[in-house]
Amino acid sequence: MKTFFGLLAASGLLLIDFGNQNAWTYPNPQEERPAVNLPQNLWQYNYGSGSCVVAATIDILRWQGRFADAQRLRSRYSGGWDDDDWCRVLDREGIDYDRTKGNIAFLETACATRRGCIVTINVAKGPYGYTTRNRGYHCVALVHLDAERAGILDNNLDKIVWMSRQEFLQYWFTSSGTWAIAPVYTPTSPRIP
Repeated sequence: MKTFFGLLAASGLLLIDFGNQNAWTYPNPQEERPAVNLPQNLWQYNYGSGSCVVAATIDILRWQGRFADAQRLRSRYSGGWDDDDWCRVLDREGIDYDRTKGNIAFLETACATRRGCIVTINVAKGPYGYTTRNRGYHCVALVHLDAERAGILDNNLDKIVWMSRQEFLQYWFTSSGTWAIAPVYTPTSPRIP
């Protein structure tokens, strides 16, 4: 019969070095990608007459466990929104958020802390081959941004769209106002280094 410690040692979870104070060693798991990994059954697709800003916000709120806030926004709002008008809605609804115009560090922090953010991108010449009624501008959830890649959850598609960081930044910098909004509730558990 194997002992508990024997099973741990055999599984690679325990390495004992009696000359070291740190006798416990854990395996290094792979980093989760995307950083904001909302289950697909919780993705919010566009509804009504173009609701990309609302849908992207709902995705981020659901990821942060704010289901009641997401449902309230879903039941009350649709249609197109610019950043200033949408922030007034968020203020009225009591949603805590931060926002930026053109600050890449904001996007990096939102993804590194696993909060994510909503961003506008210019899809007129973008990765999709479609244009919208709004001059080719579209709001999506930025769910991953690192030194090499970006991942966006597009509420018109049923997949996360991956692209190079530079490609994403080009779509963001050529969008309407280069804005981003991040709800700032407690994110999910941090990634393990």
